[in-house]
Amino acid sequence: MTGAVLLAAAVSCTDGDAPGEPAPSTPRPTPTVYRGEVPPGLAETPLRYLHGSQEPGQEILGDPRGVRVHAVGDAFLISSNSEERHLLQDAADGSVLWRGESSIERFTQDRSGADVFEVSTREGDRVTRTVVDSAGEPVWSGSDPRESYLNGLVVRAPAGWTAAEPYGEFVVRDPAADGVEWAYEFTAPAETDAEDPADDEESDDEGEEAAAHLGVPVGAHDDVVLLDDGAGLLQARDLSDGAALLWSVSGDSVAAEDGRALSAPRPRLVGFYPLPEEETGSPADDAESEESAGPRRTVLLRWSSPEESSLLSLHDLRDGETLWTLREPGSNPLGRAFATAPVAGTVWDAAAGVLLVPQADAATSVVAVDLASGETLWTFDDAAERSISPRFTLAGYVYGDTRADDGGSQVVLETGTKDLVADDLPGYVEAVTDDGHALVVQDRQRFVFAPETPPTDPATPSPSPTERG
Repeated sequence: MTGAVLLAAAVSCTDGDAPGEPAPSTPRPTPTVYRGEVPPGLAETPLRYLHGSQEPGQEILGDPRGVRVHAVGDAFLISSNSEERHLLQDAADGSVLWRGESSIERFTQDRSGADVFEVSTREGDRVTRTVVDSAGEPVWSGSDPRESYLNGLVVRAPAGWTAAEPYGEFVVRDPAADGVEWAYEFTAPAETDAEDPADDEESDDEGEEAAAHLGVPVGAHDDVVLLDDGAGLLQARDLSDGAALLWSVSGDSVAAEDGRALSAPRPRLVGFYPLPEEETGSPADDAESEESAGPRRTVLLRWSSPEESSLLSLHDLRDGETLWTLREPGSNPLGRAFATAPVAGTVWDAAAGVLLVPQADAATSVVAVDLASGETLWTFDDAAERSISPRFTLAGYVYGDTRADDGGSQVVLETGTKDLVADDLPGYVEAVTDDGHALVVQDRQRFVFAPETPPTDPATPSPSPTERG
């Protein structure tokens, strides 16, 4: 009798229009409102969100294994994790710039320093590589295995080229139909070169030309291409002037502030960086000043030698003038011979003029260098700091991932001082474009933020990150 009463009561409670509890497996809707503190350097409210029915490219964002995002210029490149599908979209308005189903091979730059990326497709034994710019436009495509894309130039290497046998005929050309082309032969140095030094009375130009048996192209910017001879000599040549020699430098001619040079050092390209011209305050040559207005183009090199602390040297890109040298904390290995990829892991903050250079030394993992002065601003010293991997900068801040016992998190530091700004933000900044737009992940949603709104009063200087708190 008691059981019958309880069963009847249970049935009566489930009758009617009262909604039942949702099944535990029912997925929660993806949030569309960002909650909590906004990451430093960004506007107060997001422009838009990605995961939603109205978002262009929703089919790739719905990948069951998720997606990964890279910033390319002022755009976001969204890639599927389950198959080769990619979507390039403008960060500001979300418009689709390019779609592809090719393998992403690498991210690099063109001759102006703008971001591009290389993709490849395979048909049988034929592999076609295509370089796409940040607007989604192809800038070069080729299937010749001897050709490669180098900072806006196409380099054709000798047949069967290897780093162990680097000599032969090279062709360097602009991929444009009417672009310049330069062919030369890289020859092995004569055995007598080391035993028969040039006469001290010989001019610098003649001495450099005699020593320059050319080399392998390892970097380019504007009309300047850099050649590495594999024996410690790096030279710059002007493609707009018949590949004329601009300057050359070797490790034994570059010394630290203490005057001590490295033994048998080899160069490695760190990157090309703009350096603001110093204001002299002299109006005498106004016309010349107008012609030379704009940032000074520079190239940063790392000179490595076994069991010795490596050396950084900054040079004017056109005349090779050594602007400063800096001894790094420890020995940094040179890596692969004739490497065309710059030192991996560098992070450049153009707003602060600070470059973060990774270190292979046990004492520190990163050195922050003022590019104008060559001064070391700070280093990562203790174990907690060495666990931080800087990823990108934004408005005078550096964002880094930290490996911690609780699974890791993201930290935000002031670039110039290393002061901690935030380490418990409710959103994770996944990517930042050149123009300051950021993709912030929070609770299964990706929000796009514009850069921080500038002050309304132009006469009021912008506060520094420290002053903002």
